[in-house]
Parts: sequence; C-alpha cells; structure tokens
Amino acid sequence: MKKYLLEIDGKKYDVEVDLSGSEPKVIVNGKKIDVKVNSDASSTENIKQVKKSPKKVSETKPNTIPESSNDPGDLKALMPGKVTKVIVSNGQNVKVGEPVILMESMKMEQTIVATKDGKISDINVSEGDTVEVGKIMIKIT
Repeated sequence: MKKYLLEIDGKKYDVEVDLSGSEPKVIVNGKKIDVKVNSDASSTENIKQVKKSPKKVSETKPNTIPESSNDPGDLKALMPGKVTKVIVSNGQNVKVGEPVILMESMKMEQTIVATKDGKISDINVSEGDTVEVGKIMIKIT
C-alpha cells in the first residue's frame, strides 16, 4: 500500500492506495472509500472526472518508525499535522499540563501540554512545520 499526503485547495488529506488486488483499496484520512475502475474508459476521460487537481503531492514512507524515546519529557506528535504555534521558548520553565504547542490535524486544533515540570531544553519544530506521528517536538529536562 502506498501512502500519500495530498494538499487540495489548502486542505490536507492522508491517502493510502493499494492497487495490487482485483479491486483498488483507497483510504482517505482513515476512512475506506469505495472505488470502481472503469477499464473501458480512456485515460483522458478518467482525468476529466477529477475536478480538482492536487497542488502538492508527496509520497510518505510506509511503515515509518516513530522516533523512539521513553523519556516523559519528550513531547511527541500524537498524529500527523501542522504546527500552528509554538507557545514556549528554549530555557523557559514549565509545569505539568501547561500548553507548549498548538497543532492542527484533520481540521481539529490539538494542544500539546507539558508532561512534567521542568525547563524547555530543545524545540525541534517551528510554526508552519508539518510533523509525522512520533516526531519529538520538544524536550523538557
């Protein structure tokens, strides 16, 4: 199964496509989509059926292994998304539950909070960055 991150008219879609069987399997943002392929239609007719073409397409690596760390001070992305705001700065002291990053994923805003009291020792993301699941975004020591 190939994985793609599509951006269409400013909206991002995680798409998985498997063409190995008799019927294609397509999953968009975790939802299975029923797809029928018309083998009699010319490729031009198939293209005309797509009303909007992707602005950006990037193939993602299947079975990407998230960064491994069991340190509770390593704040990881829980789902793929876009960093909309980094609330803290390096050297700043934080308390458990204090917001440190705002993310947008599947049209929902997610607040990433400090998982322990400590000092921000490393910020690995910037506003506008797209992150994958498991990416260590901030370290708290």
